[in-house]
Amino acid sequence: MVLWSDVSKDVIDVVPGMKDKSKYLYDGKPLRFQIPRGACTWGVSQYKSFNVDIKNPEFTVWWTELERRLCPQEPFKSNLSGNSLRIKIDEATYIFDENSKQVVPEVREGLFRGQELSCMIDIESNYFFNNLWGLTIRASQIRFYGTEQPSAVAMTTPAEVSVLAKGVCAFLDS
Repeated sequence: MVLWSDVSKDVIDVVPGMKDKSKYLYDGKPLRFQIPRGACTWGVSQYKSFNVDIKNPEFTVWWTELERRLCPQEPFKSNLSGNSLRIKIDEATYIFDENSKQVVPEVREGLFRGQELSCMIDIESNYFFNNLWGLTIRASQIRFYGTEQPSAVAMTTPAEVSVLAKGVCAFLDS
């Protein structure tokens, strides 16, 4: 896996689509990398997204440059507000506990509230919505830290996990 700080912006391919929309590849593969660990104060919202507060000024500068390089269209709405990065989550996101064991919680409002998270994200494409351009940022993997598992009641049983696609925890120490 690639850490954000190791992503070479010169290796990112912008594949044009229709109506100024683009898809992004990194060395011929999906643009996927690990962002710095951060706090998820409020958890997943009703819109299946969450914010990670990342207190790394170098990342903030790097992210701002990356967004503008990938989506120069105006007006632009950043996924980064202050130190908080907005990320989408869905049923295909692999989730791991602090011991790198895959867990399968229900993706619902409040999941990860108050947790420290490491995230691997995909920047899939840009979009135009409500007269604003933006980037689609999706978590491919999440690793949470702490003693309390998110939504422990809603976790599936080991027998149910066996029928789901198994993920390989690919996080690097950052």
